Amino acid sequence: MLTFIACVAGSIDLGTDTPEAADPGTDSAETVPGTDTAVEPEDSGDTEGPETWPRDCGSLYDPDELQTFNLDFPPGGFNDLVNACYSGSQAYYPVEFSWNDETVAAMVRLKGNWSWSCDKLQFVVSFNEVDPEARFHGLRKVMLDAPWYDHTLLHERLAHPLFQRLGLPYSCVNNARVNVDGEYYSLYANVERLDHEYLERHFEDPSGNLYQGGSELKTNEDVGDTRRLQALKAATTVEEIASLVDLDEATSEWAAEAVIPALDNYWAGVEINYYLYDHPARGFLYLPYDLDISFGDSAYTDGSPVWSGVVDADPITWEHTGWRKEVLFEIVLADPEWCEVYVEKVAAAREAYDPELMAAQATEWEAQIEAAWAEDPRAWVSARDHADAISELREFLVDRAAAVDAWLAQGDHCPARW
Repeated sequence: MLTFIACVAGSIDLGTDTPEAADPGTDSAETVPGTDTAVEPEDSGDTEGPETWPRDCGSLYDPDELQTFNLDFPPGGFNDLVNACYSGSQAYYPVEFSWNDETVAAMVRLKGNWSWSCDKLQFVVSFNEVDPEARFHGLRKVMLDAPWYDHTLLHERLAHPLFQRLGLPYSCVNNARVNVDGEYYSLYANVERLDHEYLERHFEDPSGNLYQGGSELKTNEDVGDTRRLQALKAATTVEEIASLVDLDEATSEWAAEAVIPALDNYWAGVEINYYLYDHPARGFLYLPYDLDISFGDSAYTDGSPVWSGVVDADPITWEHTGWRKEVLFEIVLADPEWCEVYVEKVAAAREAYDPELMAAQATEWEAQIEAAWAEDPRAWVSARDHADAISELREFLVDRAAAVDAWLAQGDHCPARW
C-alpha cells in the first residue's frame, strides 16, 4: 500500500502561465539543521557549496543492487510478532537490524491494511521508538512492503520516478531481501517513509505541518495548530482553495496519478492514500504515497484483475469503486481555467510517462530480483507467474500511453463534467 535510475533526475518544465493562486514563494537560504544522532547519517547529502533540493536518496535505496536486511529477534520474539498478526496488533517488538556490516537495536511492527497477511508479514522497522532522536543513515524508519496484489513487486519502484521526472516530491524505492533470525524470509519493496526526514530531503523549509490522509497530523504535534487544514476542509470555491493550496503543484500531482493510473490514491477519490504538506511559503502540497495499486496489472493470487478495463481510465472522471471523487478535486476542475491547467499537466505527465524507458527499468529490475523471487519461500505467485506479470506490465505501459494520447487528442474536457 515505492530508479530509480538515479535519485536525482531532470524535470520537465511545467510552465508558469496558470491562474492566480497562492504565491509559491521561495524557501529561505538557511541550511537545514542536521539530524546527527546515535548513528551517523552518512547519506546526509552535505556537500561543499549551496545545497539543493531534493537531496539525493541514501545508499539504503541504491537502485543498482538488491539490498539485504537482517532482522534478529530475541528468543520467541518473532513468534510474538506472528501472534500479533493474528490478533491484528501493530505493537512494536524489539529486534536487531543489520545492513552490510552495521547492526543497531531497533523496534519492528507489522504494516498493511488491505494487504495485511499473516502468511507473509510486512514490516516497519523503527530506530527512534526508544530514543526519539535516533536515526540510521538519517532515517527514522525502514518500510518493507510486499502487497499480495502486486505480482511484479515493482509498482512503487516504477511509479515514484515519474513524479521525480516531473519535479514533484517522490519516495526513494528499491527492493530488499529480508532475513529473519538468519534465514531468508522474503522479498520486499523498500520504500521511503513520509516523515520529517522526507521533508528535509525535499524542502529547504521542512517546518510545516505534514498530514497523513490529509487529516492526521504527523509533524509539529506538540503545537497541534491545524487551523489552515480546517480552512481547507471548509473551502467551497476555487478562490478559497487557491489561497491555501499550491494548485500548480496539486494539479501536477493529480495528473501524474491519473496517467499511471494510481487506482487507490487521491486522484481516484481514496481519502487515505496521500499526504499533505503545508509548506510555510507555498501552501498545501500533495505528496504521492502508497502507489502499489498502479499500472492496471494488480491481481488476486489466482491472476484475476483487481480492476478490469482500466487501461482507458478517464484522467478526470474515473474513480475508485468504493469511494467517490474528492470534493476539492471537483471544485478545482469545475473551474474552466484550472481544468485547462490540469489537462496541460496531464499532457506533461504523459511526456514523462515514457513506456520504453519504464519497460527497460522493469526489465533491469526484474533481472535484479529474479533469483530472490525464485528462492522466496513466501512469494505470492510462482517465478513464472512473476515473469508473466512483468511482461503484462510492459504491455500495459504501452497501451496506457496510447489511451492517454487518445484522450488528449479528443479534447473538450473542460470544465469537468461528472
